[in-house]
Amino acid sequence: MRRNRLLVVAVLYCSLSGAWAGAACPAVTRVGVSDLGYTAFREQGRIGGISVEIANEMARRTGCRFEFHWYPRQRLFVELEAGHIDMTLGSLRTPERDAYARHLPYAYLQYDLILSPAPPRHYSSLADYVTNGSGRLNVTRGITYGPAIDAQLARLATAGRLEVVNDYETVFGKLEMGRAEATLATPPIYGKYLKQGALRGHAVVIAMPEAAPRFTGVYLSKKTVPEAVRQRYADALKAMVAEQSVRTIYARYFDEAILKRTFRQGPGPLLAALSAPEN
Repeated sequence: MRRNRLLVVAVLYCSLSGAWAGAACPAVTRVGVSDLGYTAFREQGRIGGISVEIANEMARRTGCRFEFHWYPRQRLFVELEAGHIDMTLGSLRTPERDAYARHLPYAYLQYDLILSPAPPRHYSSLADYVTNGSGRLNVTRGITYGPAIDAQLARLATAGRLEVVNDYETVFGKLEMGRAEATLATPPIYGKYLKQGALRGHAVVIAMPEAAPRFTGVYLSKKTVPEAVRQRYADALKAMVAEQSVRTIYARYFDEAILKRTFRQGPGPLLAALSAPEN
């Protein structure tokens, strides 16, 4: 099995070398990033995280130069649509974003319900929390959740229990201070915040049946990234997914249980999406 997988990777590399020969790198690819826990963070003047490591590996494989720019999450996609940046990472695919950018998936994500402090009763779903809870839930601007979750958020808003803030740093800061009771986040986001500060050991994570696994990945501007360059980046991601290099990057941040949950659907759907004509 391992020998067959290595053979597939070798063949993939050979095919990529020929494809890349006619695709020159741009002078620089402007990569927009924003606060997303372990996905992207700023510490001591440095931008780091899973998405930064993935971008750096793409740069290494393609020989192209990437330049990172930090934005609030809501502004990030405004900048991408305007053509002020060329790429985002850690991004869910949506029809609105598809209008001005092309999506290249490299992993999966799934939202969980985070409660702090631990509630007196167990909630089996977001709907259960909305119906039987009484606290205020905070969400971040510029994040998409899907119809099932959006329907429950609308109920919370009607009840005056929903607050929208600028970033996850604010959300988790309010949870620490007791000014909010709950939020929605993915393991790369809450994993960072629940390992530090006042929330450590005091928050509860609830898997929501309303949340289905979804692709996360790169968005490339249709306005500023030529088709040949987009294909070059897609081919690099294909190789990284096929070799499980992306999973290896995630493994630097998470334990085996979260890794198994994150990648339980395997590389097949990701590789199919990366090879689809609309991508």
